[in-house]
Amino acid sequence: MSASPSNDAPDRAIAERPDDGTAVVRVADYRHLRPEDRTPPGRARVFFDPVDTEIGVWATVDVLRPGATVLDLGSGSGAAAAAVARAGAARVHGVDVSADSLAWAAARYATATEAADATDGAAPDGAAGGRVSFGPADYAALSPDGLLAACPFTAAPDVIASNPPYVPLPSAAGTGGRTSIDGGADGLSLVRHVLRHASALGADLALTVGSYTTPRRTAALLHEHGYRITSLTLGALRLGEHTRDHMARVRELEASGEGPLLRTPDGVPYYLVVGLSCRRDDGTAAGESAPRRFLPPEELLPLLQLACRSRTLELETLDAAPAGRHVPVRVVSLPDESRRRHV
Repeated sequence: MSASPSNDAPDRAIAERPDDGTAVVRVADYRHLRPEDRTPPGRARVFFDPVDTEIGVWATVDVLRPGATVLDLGSGSGAAAAAVARAGAARVHGVDVSADSLAWAAARYATATEAADATDGAAPDGAAGGRVSFGPADYAALSPDGLLAACPFTAAPDVIASNPPYVPLPSAAGTGGRTSIDGGADGLSLVRHVLRHASALGADLALTVGSYTTPRRTAALLHEHGYRITSLTLGALRLGEHTRDHMARVRELEASGEGPLLRTPDGVPYYLVVGLSCRRDDGTAAGESAPRRFLPPEELLPLLQLACRSRTLELETLDAAPAGRHVPVRVVSLPDESRRRHV
């Protein structure tokens, strides 16, 4: 078991939240994943994509409140859960169906297993640095009550975070068992289960999808489940090898305008990793002096289409975009990772 994550990031993370929505905030290096988190896991069948993961952590940080508990659905390597704890969450529990992922995450990041057993899952008052644990659960097969029963929380979590498979690759086309990225024909097959749980448990939501994950339908589903998008974190990433080998559905969505891609002047296609920070209310939260802004669901796709008209990975077209000012927008520009592992 590793040492408890230090609580060295909350002030910096909060300072870099794009609070006023009048300008795009740009982040040019990693703020949450440490160098050791960006080294491929020592187990071959553990998902590894640092840029994607960093953006998902940003989306989660934007909905954290003091003392928040976080449930990470599909926790993979555990790096995101540990980073969220370092950013100030009081307790983070990750669930996954992969025994390899759970073994790696527990060995590398778990900090609370024995303490949780001794305290019936309750975090002790004044615990420093965050508490991280992992356990097996198939959230696609469980009811919300069943999922909660599989977790060490004594009450529903404050935030549900998930970076689920979201690439629109119809299973009928054959994906070779690459379930860590296969999101079905619209990219939303697992997203629907994430929303089902988050809504039933009354949690705020941090969700990571792609610009090709049928954004119009994604926004509509969020709205139907009572969620409002309160901030966006975006980053451009090259299409993965497996996606490039199964491009039919992605090309179809791009051609229809429903799945925009960014193509740089040299013709290289990128998609946007989209971190969606969502609240269950659109009014004034406790301690806030003004009503919270939110992105109208019909404007998510146009905003991503606009961003994908950029010529660079800085997404410069957003700077003068009225649509981008409905909610805070952060652009994370990170070096492409050649060692991505989609299993």
